[in-house]
Amino acid sequence: MIRRLLAIAGLVLAASACSANPIPDETPGPTTFPVAPPDAASEVASRYVEAWAAGDWVAMHALLDEPTRARYPIDGFADLHASFATMTRLEDLRGEPGEPRTVGLAPEPPPADFPAPTPVPTPTLNPAPASPGPESTPGQTRDPDAPLEGPVPGLAVPIDLRVATERFGDLTLDRALTFVHGTDGWTLRWTPEVLFPELGEDGSLRLDRTLGPRGRIVGPDGLVWAETRDDGRRVYPQEALAGQVIGYVGEVTAEDLERLPAEAGYRAGDVVGRSGLESGAERLLRGSPGWTLVAQGDQGTTVLDEVEMTPGADVAITIRPDLQAVAQDAIAPYSQAATAVVDPRSGDVWALASAPSFNPNAMTLGTTLAGEPLEPAGQAQIFNKAVLGAYPAGSSFKPFTLAAALQTGVVTPSSTRPCPASWEYSGYTFRNYMDHTLPGSVGLAESMAFSCNTTYMPLSLEVYEADETALTDLLAEFGFGAATGIGYLVEETGIVPDDAWLAANGRGGYSGFEQIQLSIGQGAFLGTPLQLANAYAAIGNGGTLWQPRIVTTATLPDRTVVEQVDPTVVRQVGVADEDLTFVTDTLEAVTTQPYGTGTAAFAGFGIPVAGKSGTAETGTPDPHAWFPAFAPADDPTISVATVLPHIPLGTGGSDAAPLVRRVMAAHFAN
Repeated sequence: MIRRLLAIAGLVLAASACSANPIPDETPGPTTFPVAPPDAASEVASRYVEAWAAGDWVAMHALLDEPTRARYPIDGFADLHASFATMTRLEDLRGEPGEPRTVGLAPEPPPADFPAPTPVPTPTLNPAPASPGPESTPGQTRDPDAPLEGPVPGLAVPIDLRVATERFGDLTLDRALTFVHGTDGWTLRWTPEVLFPELGEDGSLRLDRTLGPRGRIVGPDGLVWAETRDDGRRVYPQEALAGQVIGYVGEVTAEDLERLPAEAGYRAGDVVGRSGLESGAERLLRGSPGWTLVAQGDQGTTVLDEVEMTPGADVAITIRPDLQAVAQDAIAPYSQAATAVVDPRSGDVWALASAPSFNPNAMTLGTTLAGEPLEPAGQAQIFNKAVLGAYPAGSSFKPFTLAAALQTGVVTPSSTRPCPASWEYSGYTFRNYMDHTLPGSVGLAESMAFSCNTTYMPLSLEVYEADETALTDLLAEFGFGAATGIGYLVEETGIVPDDAWLAANGRGGYSGFEQIQLSIGQGAFLGTPLQLANAYAAIGNGGTLWQPRIVTTATLPDRTVVEQVDPTVVRQVGVADEDLTFVTDTLEAVTTQPYGTGTAAFAGFGIPVAGKSGTAETGTPDPHAWFPAFAPADDPTISVATVLPHIPLGTGGSDAAPLVRRVMAAHFAN
């Protein structure tokens, strides 16, 4: 019992001793904050650049640290980057991060979610009383709950951005991305200076534009067709002369901005070509605006990059005012009409006349230059029928049927054929105009002069039986069914109703019946006055099909030629020279034989003319009257095609041919 009491007493004494002189445990340390390796910051930099290149502003913004996101909300952040992409016409952006390096950042409070160190140190049980000292100085007290500022782990990751832009070319932006470490690893400490240092911490971008003067449209002799006055108004000194060819300008609207190329930099209130050459040569006449990218930063404005303005060029054209005036005057009495005039030696377009006439000043001034009021023009006036009007050609098509017959060997220049009043095929009866007829068998020149449908329709069937595609292939060689390539003017392609076209339009395939109709320019065939004038020029010049040329040069104010259009041969038509010579002889018979449909119109002209009348059926009582021709017949220097659509009781020989003569007379008189 005594021994047990002594043991208990010993334990109590030991406990008392421990209480009086405590032995401290090991001093606890703060919890180690996990710091990602520097390479992790480089990975974030790569993700940032990838998101930038993709235009993913939200993904970029998510990589910023919390204080930065609070200062620069997503809307402003996205607007700045979107502005840069739009203003520069950003095409591509690439960048590879370099080797990270540590940087010293200003001390700042830890983030709110920064974890407190654990375990929490236990305070001393019996702290010594604080030594007396001076009272705290007012202003130096602090909130005991506020976090203390401390060092901020920082890294700078160099990155060379290679930026490809449409507007300013290639840009090199040498930047360093600053990263801070938080609970989620490395995050980007961003300001607008990352984009451009000149932006400072709250800057923005501005794009200034400089637009040069619009170029003139001039003739090779210096005649001014279109120019811009000092007051900014676009005027047309030749008034209605070649009005449809020259066209007009109008102010850019909101609807225009949706269709115009954004890279061209149009703005509401600018002018843009609406028709004719003003539209087709817009790129040359307008030039290109100058652009200045400006940083509006803390220290004012700074030019970051700029591209100089290119003024509009003067565009020289081939239109001959004398021939244009005569061609317009000749068709002026008609409610609808068109004439095309080309040079068979170069393809130069000398006149494109269209009725009713059009004065472009009506659209820009509302008056003539003399101040006489003009009503706004309707589409019927603006529409240039010489290049946009496509019509069945009627008998003016027969020279091509004859050329195909000669090419396939179906006939020779000495061949003869009958010219009866009518001819039947597959239950259909086809007739000559007014049931005219020639007795017996006649030469192909005589039947051409007399415009015998009943000769050339059976002849085309012989061609079809020899080679089903000979005629349609030949038409393609002469440029029908396709754009002439005139350039700078919108043009109609017309129609060659070959097997492919008929099938595509749900009309079966090509057949002998289709060929019969095509042989006299009927059925689905459509051609423009420019196509007919150009194809006839190829007959007369020995088979050279030219690309019609209306613009020759475009020249800047400093006389730099920025565009030159040389005469261009499209192809040499695959018809033998002797065959084309014979076709020309048959066309000359049209204007010289006593019964030639063009003889009366060219009586006493004095220069041999090769041409062909055409009176195309329209499904109405009023046909289309055609007369394409070239002269002199043996060595042509001019080719003309005139069409009078829906002319009451008219024919190509009686109505269109005299108008062609007037144009040719003006040419040979000069």
